[in-house]
Amino acid sequence: MRLSQVLSSSAAIAALLAPSTGAFAQDESSAATSGGLDTVVVTAQRKEESLQDAAVAVEAVDQESLTRAGLESAQDLGQLSPALGVTAGGGPLTSFFVRGVGALTVNPLTDSAIAQNVDGVYLGRSSGAAGLALYDLERVELLKGPQGTLYGRNATGGVVNYIPKKPVLGEHSGFAQAEYGNYDKIGVQAAGNLALGDNAAIRLSGNYLNRDGYSDDGTNDADSFSLRGQILFEPTDALSVRVAADYSEINAIGSAGDLIGTYSNNDGMLSDFTPSGLPINSGPTADGANAIRTGVLHTPSFAPFQPLSADDLYQDISFTGVMAEINYDIGAGTFTFIPAYREADQDYQFTGPGFAPAKTLEENSQTSFELRFASDFEGPLNGIIGAFYIDEEISTSTVFAQNFASPIQNYDNGGESWAIFGQGTFDITETFRLTAGIRYTEDSKFVDGISDTFVTFCGGAPFTGNFLTPGPPPFNSFANGCASGAMPAHPVTSDRDAFIADFVNRGLIAPGSVATVPGMGPPPFYNLTLPGGVPPTPGNPNPILGAIVNVGEGALVSELDYSEVTYRAGLEWDWGPSNLLYATYETGYRAGGVDLSLASPTYDPEYIDSYTIGSKNRFFDNTLQLNLEAFLWKYDGQQVTYFTTLDSASAFPIANADATIKGVDVDVIWAATDNTTISGNMQILDSTYDALTLISDPGRGRFGCVSLGVAAGIESYDCSGNSLLFSPDFGADLDVNHIIDISNFDLSLTANVSHRSEQQTNFLLLEETKADSYTTLNLDATLSPDDARWALSVFMRNVTDERYVTNSNVSNRGLNYAIYSPPRTYGVRLRANF
Repeated sequence: MRLSQVLSSSAAIAALLAPSTGAFAQDESSAATSGGLDTVVVTAQRKEESLQDAAVAVEAVDQESLTRAGLESAQDLGQLSPALGVTAGGGPLTSFFVRGVGALTVNPLTDSAIAQNVDGVYLGRSSGAAGLALYDLERVELLKGPQGTLYGRNATGGVVNYIPKKPVLGEHSGFAQAEYGNYDKIGVQAAGNLALGDNAAIRLSGNYLNRDGYSDDGTNDADSFSLRGQILFEPTDALSVRVAADYSEINAIGSAGDLIGTYSNNDGMLSDFTPSGLPINSGPTADGANAIRTGVLHTPSFAPFQPLSADDLYQDISFTGVMAEINYDIGAGTFTFIPAYREADQDYQFTGPGFAPAKTLEENSQTSFELRFASDFEGPLNGIIGAFYIDEEISTSTVFAQNFASPIQNYDNGGESWAIFGQGTFDITETFRLTAGIRYTEDSKFVDGISDTFVTFCGGAPFTGNFLTPGPPPFNSFANGCASGAMPAHPVTSDRDAFIADFVNRGLIAPGSVATVPGMGPPPFYNLTLPGGVPPTPGNPNPILGAIVNVGEGALVSELDYSEVTYRAGLEWDWGPSNLLYATYETGYRAGGVDLSLASPTYDPEYIDSYTIGSKNRFFDNTLQLNLEAFLWKYDGQQVTYFTTLDSASAFPIANADATIKGVDVDVIWAATDNTTISGNMQILDSTYDALTLISDPGRGRFGCVSLGVAAGIESYDCSGNSLLFSPDFGADLDVNHIIDISNFDLSLTANVSHRSEQQTNFLLLEETKADSYTTLNLDATLSPDDARWALSVFMRNVTDERYVTNSNVSNRGLNYAIYSPPRTYGVRLRANF
């Protein structure tokens, strides 16, 4: 018997079922085929086992359930579970949160707090989620809570595992699937498995998705393509070698928000909000949105913002990966070695909070190795030991263009991380076990680059008083004609030299001007050659319209090293033949980092302590599953990346916060009859910041928090007492499937209802940045013959057209753009199996 068959058979024999399969996860035919609930096998603990036997909080969702729910990429997984929040910020930028633990990963200087693993390979950049199409997968696993021992790096809040279907020896098989829906959606998936003799097999799979934008201006569209190839070779019963490669590309305009309103810019009234009255799906570049936008003045140029155009928005992004998995069984256990290389090439422009637009050019690559040994001893002690290494290299050129302010950053960053780990289980009795694990991690990070912030000042550079505060002439704002529309806008470029050259070529600044590096003397300034609108005076004989000043940080080099020990301890008791009670304590750690800031060139690590009591149960002849989890997390030093105004321009500083998170999770699956299955998942959550301090320029903080006053030219705000982002107090999913036998056919009817209570989406912590509570309904009907050679489905998702905010972005001049969930969609899907 070959190694893959041994592993598969042992996992099936060991299984009882899933601890937290969730409402989406139950296979629709399980009740009919077995008279009870099926087994779900997972690798959440780095080994194959029944999900029901794994003493961790984990949900597992198979490909059929993902397709039925309309989850097409990793950016859609926020619908997967009440515990998971996923937000797309523009371009490939994607942020994951589990029960409020997470980070807004707006650039490659910040790491995600939720680790993603593709086919067992850690994904260093969370933006890679945009390229993860959900096709030809065995399952997606969601591990809730810190996984500081077996996963370690950046798994503070949990882990998402994407497990593709593997080649099968001795089998010729495959499928082809096509889907058409409203918004001219075309989706195609296919896979083929080909046996190469008795000892080898290959599997090829692909995915194509194209859809018009949900918004009237064409934004929020889809255009992606993915391929995956694998070859499996088992020369002996003990040795298995699998090599895989994948490629994906994205060419859509991408996600963008509707302008839902504006905040006041008057002192003391920054949180006063005026709704725009624009409809959902109008898009950021709609005429109505631009009419409001162009009525807002930028400061300190005092020039009106310019309209946005959908023609300026695009994505040209590709992701490539290669890996191998080598397993060798020595009888006493199995060695597993996973070498891997991944790279991404990204060129995209997006609007975010009204950027004009933001532009990013990024190239990143990672090389990683993991070696594990999973024991299979005869005695009471078994476990896993291993080592992990990753090296990342990233080169980024970006500008968050705002017409008259251009924060430009050009830098290289990356680093190395290595760890050794071990986790074991000791059988005290046949039903009582002790588990313990430990991991030692060392992280090193670096950044080397130049940070520029070019800002246009009305009337000229204000050299008196506070450099960024309007002072005596030549600063003369409106009287100088800056609001007339004559002020020239900045070019959208992340090349600092090209930025200045553009103004020289247009004859707007002195010939021969070059982009000098700030931070080495007075801030570089470039007087515009355009005349001002005020008459000459003895003190100002040649009034000019304005000046461009580089108030950036200049050349910055920073590096750091961190190390940490994380660990796990737990007790497990089989109190019945299909009943497990467990209690665990686990710690998590996310290394500190580096930033392009003189004031804060580094930020501190974050830590989490997790206390969990859980129970996993099967009752009534394997027809009812009831799983319970109660948890308490103490979150120290959360790395909070937020949007604010510093030095009169948009900035993304990083704060460290403390929080307490507690709640209960209930998961039920009931095979009510041979043809009817009802499943549900419910979470009750209480998440609160115990300490959170945010900053801004004096009088420019638009936070729903209490001001602590001004010190050293910076205003601070106490935001403790607020809930964490994407952590609704209540969430629930309910899934009902009924199969009707019609002669030689089965008609499978599925209804899914999801509810989430109100939740915060933005660290401004304002009422208008909250997502209201919502309830959605999805319907699916699938007809297939008894031999399952084909299947024809019709579906409708979000039947009631419930729209809710998935992300909100507010500019430093008060423009609030909200990204909404998809509208009602419907279509037909045809699948052929061979």
